[in-house]
Amino acid sequence: MKTIFTLILLTFSGILLATDKIEIIIEGVEGEILDNVKAYLSIEEQKEHPRLSVRRIKRLHKQAPEEIEQALQPFGYYRAKITTAELVESKQTDYSLWQAKYIIELGEPLKIQIIDINFQGDAKEDDLLPKLLANFPLKIGDTLVHSNYEKAKQLISSFAEERGYFNTIITKHNIYIDKDTYTAKIELEADTKQRYRFGEITFEQKLFKDEFLQRFLAFKPGDYYVGSKAIALKNNLIGSDYFATADVNINRTVFDKDLQLPVNIVLTPRKPNKYTAGIGYGTDTGVRGSLGWERRYFNRYGHRFSSKLELSEIRQSMTNRYTIPLSTLDSFVDITAGYQNETTDISESEVLLLGISKHHTRDLFGTKLSEVIGLEYRDERFAIGSDTGHAKLLMPNINWTYIKADNRVYALKGYKIGLNVRGAMDGFGSNTSVLQTRLDGKFIHKLFKNSRIILRGEMGNSFVSILDGDFRELPPSVRFFAGGDRSVRGYDYQALGPKNVEGQVVGGKNLLVGSAEYEHTIIKDWSLAVFYDIGNAYNDVTETMKHGAGIGVRWQSPVGLIRIDVAAALSENSTPVRLHITIGPDF
Repeated sequence: MKTIFTLILLTFSGILLATDKIEIIIEGVEGEILDNVKAYLSIEEQKEHPRLSVRRIKRLHKQAPEEIEQALQPFGYYRAKITTAELVESKQTDYSLWQAKYIIELGEPLKIQIIDINFQGDAKEDDLLPKLLANFPLKIGDTLVHSNYEKAKQLISSFAEERGYFNTIITKHNIYIDKDTYTAKIELEADTKQRYRFGEITFEQKLFKDEFLQRFLAFKPGDYYVGSKAIALKNNLIGSDYFATADVNINRTVFDKDLQLPVNIVLTPRKPNKYTAGIGYGTDTGVRGSLGWERRYFNRYGHRFSSKLELSEIRQSMTNRYTIPLSTLDSFVDITAGYQNETTDISESEVLLLGISKHHTRDLFGTKLSEVIGLEYRDERFAIGSDTGHAKLLMPNINWTYIKADNRVYALKGYKIGLNVRGAMDGFGSNTSVLQTRLDGKFIHKLFKNSRIILRGEMGNSFVSILDGDFRELPPSVRFFAGGDRSVRGYDYQALGPKNVEGQVVGGKNLLVGSAEYEHTIIKDWSLAVFYDIGNAYNDVTETMKHGAGIGVRWQSPVGLIRIDVAAALSENSTPVRLHITIGPDF
């Protein structure tokens, strides 16, 4: 009896160990469609089943064509031809290996012939509804792709959430397939009902006056709800550096007859004092370091103060700044006082500065420009070449800047244009006269897959003699020079410009610099560059431009974009080579 039981057990164990296996081959599709076919196929799902048998394999193989048809329909293929090959058995040592093969001919995809989209409720009058429909993922003539249909429904829901239609219901969502004409009709209808509004705004904090906090608001009570404005408010508050946290709470369960939702903003201020220290190196400045202190807020109106000490091999400076916020987020007044002592190979200067400036945004022909209007008093003792002097300049100035970039640190597409105008008049707080303009620009554009091109230019002009001024009385900080890391590479810092009779560079009335650079990414965060620079500071347009060219390495480091360049001064007889190292963003 025991012998018989043992034989039965061994036989049964052999059956379990001799489980059949299957190999599945699918031809005619690839990528996302192939993945979906595999996801629908039961025979694919169960190929590792511990009790896979011949009977199970044949049953799953028989139902595979219908499953493949279903898997192809989400991609618009409703007339695909599926050829099922006969199962092929291959005897192995202790099991049978079966091969199931499916050949798919997709044929023509089904096209969308009619799209019927209707909105009921307040959204019918929404200014952004036409933009929503223009960017709809479904178009007449497109292949019927079910994922795009789901995206369309999600887009309607996202639009309703962003624009304050919180009671929206999608009342119709249908796809009709006409197999005779092999076309599809899509029907979508949404009832957005009424639109909600922002209601009373309250701030939970004890540090600032509510009047000051109003400048951060991107909306006011009674405005229609827009989700991005609530997010912008939070970003404005955190970005101001006044607050460690900012929670914008909008209670949707409480509203008045006008559907106004109360807005409660809970703020946690940052610590009042901020201390900074830094050390670095630049080929123009040598080793440099800085120490800074900032008082983030002085009073309930958000006034702030900062003081920064900077030391390098050629320059020592101290700058103090008192900032007064104005009524709008992007407007403020700066009052500055500073001292700077700079000694280079060509000049020495000691400057005392006092200034006041207003910063704001100006809308010019539909373009938002950053505008700075200021008045600066500069008391500068200097020596340059054989010239020495003591300049006192009261200089009104105005600056416009426009920047548009996908990323200001490392841009693949962007540009910057800046214009500065400043001047002084003898007898009006100044001991000489000058009018100066400076125009600079930078253009970056992606080229090919892993490359970009960078174009840079700068032009400056000083009008001195026509204002009865004497150029020799202008300090180095008001003269133009070229050469250095951010000018014509291959030449020393401020080494280019008109020279006196002794051959010493003394700076010029005008400036013209241009640069072209090609950069190619080699591995993540690292790229190589080749560049060509041209320019000079000059008094007469007939003076010679200087040329420089070289190669460089770029690293998008955790502390910022680092550029290391080796450039040759092509206009010098010996063609000297100079190393340039700079750290900073593209814009």
